[in-house]
Amino acid sequence: MASGLPIIPLPRLQLFTMFAMQHIDVANNVPSHRPRVNAAHTPSANITGLVDHNSRSLNGGAHAPFLQDAVDMHAMTRHDTENTPLIYNHSARRTMSSNVNETQKAYLHPFLATPSVPLIYDLRFPPTSLAFPSTSPYAGCGYELLFVPLTPERPRQIRLISPDFPWAFDIGPDPSAGEEGVTCLDVLTTLHAALQRPLTDTEWGTAGYDRRASLIRARDRRSMIQPVLQGSSHSAACIAPAARPVPGANVVDHRLVQRELLLLRIDWLGSRVAFVGLIKDEAFARSRLIPSGREPPETWVVKFKKL
Repeated sequence: MASGLPIIPLPRLQLFTMFAMQHIDVANNVPSHRPRVNAAHTPSANITGLVDHNSRSLNGGAHAPFLQDAVDMHAMTRHDTENTPLIYNHSARRTMSSNVNETQKAYLHPFLATPSVPLIYDLRFPPTSLAFPSTSPYAGCGYELLFVPLTPERPRQIRLISPDFPWAFDIGPDPSAGEEGVTCLDVLTTLHAALQRPLTDTEWGTAGYDRRASLIRARDRRSMIQPVLQGSSHSAACIAPAARPVPGANVVDHRLVQRELLLLRIDWLGSRVAFVGLIKDEAFARSRLIPSGREPPETWVVKFKKL
């Protein structure tokens, strides 16, 4: 039976357009120009964002084909909160495990949501080296696209844990960049920096025989690969043409050569150095809490796979 009420057409949400049209700041100094990770030989490290963001708006004539017919750029720069839950809800089911507290919001940005993270990233290298597959709508773009909020709630601090490493890393946004919350790029940048810390004598001492052998093998493999410090050569197709390259991107720091002989935290992962994404696992997060410890910030579990 007709109710007599008018039918109100809903606006069409262009999903990929909404993601890519967020205000993008170019991270010019990812590898070395941010405060270093404060992870001084402790199981848990408080880490602030490690990316210097020199703000650059998208140029209307520099968009890749998949960005054509995008909605108004100014509106996308604001990242309207009324549309944000719709965007992030796209990956909500895949982000939650069976152990997740259903009352907790876990709408993770699809850039970092398992099981279909649309990027390829080897954590032995800075995020400037990440790439998007040729089948991705972001193919040819660079790491700059990840300067988007991690979740619609824009948390001021999150914690990263993993069954693949024994540390807990607390990450916050970079105050000097004017960030309102943790971004996807903050996650990858700080995770990479934290795992570049030299392994301590205590950490080596806690490793069993098999773990020590794995650490040595991982260190040897790492010493034989060429450092990749530059980003995608095609990333200019998705950002402003005037964006400057990362300073020193084509210069191999001699300190890197010396670090090849050191055992680093990244070696703890063995060959599982490819970033797969983040998931929620409340049971695992609770099991990682030290008894009588204070309530942790929003916690995400990092997943890796072999290369």
